[in-house]
Amino acid sequence: MKRPIFVFLATVFLISCSNRTYFKEYKKFDSLNWDRFNILNFDVIVDKDQSLDFDLLLRHHTAYPYGFLDVNITFYTPAGATLSRDYHFNLKEKNGKWKADGLGDLWDIELPVRKEMKISKAGILKVRVENKMTKIDTPGIMEIGLQASLSN
Repeated sequence: MKRPIFVFLATVFLISCSNRTYFKEYKKFDSLNWDRFNILNFDVIVDKDQSLDFDLLLRHHTAYPYGFLDVNITFYTPAGATLSRDYHFNLKEKNGKWKADGLGDLWDIELPVRKEMKISKAGILKVRVENKMTKIDTPGIMEIGLQASLSN
């Protein structure tokens, strides 16, 4: 009887230690629509000499009409550097199924943005996420988030 309890506690401990999430924040769209001119801003407080991995977090509805998402993500570092790039994220497999984890009509996916971003100065790292889809309205998007995790 003691062995299953020990295995369970050891598993819980290992899972909690492997959570290296440093920052996580979502922006919610009450109308299930991301207007192209609604630019999202995130402020990440960082320490000097850190290395972070960044993911864009997307929660969308089954009725999202596209198999992809186009965004521009710009990082403004505390040291004064600006790093900007356009991203094209494929959200569906070749067979047409969503790549995301789903529950009913809701789908969640983590989209890798940057790995091992070195931070050389403590302060606020500003992150700007801009909708680059061709239409003004992008329906079916419930939330966009940003996650930063400590690099291994």
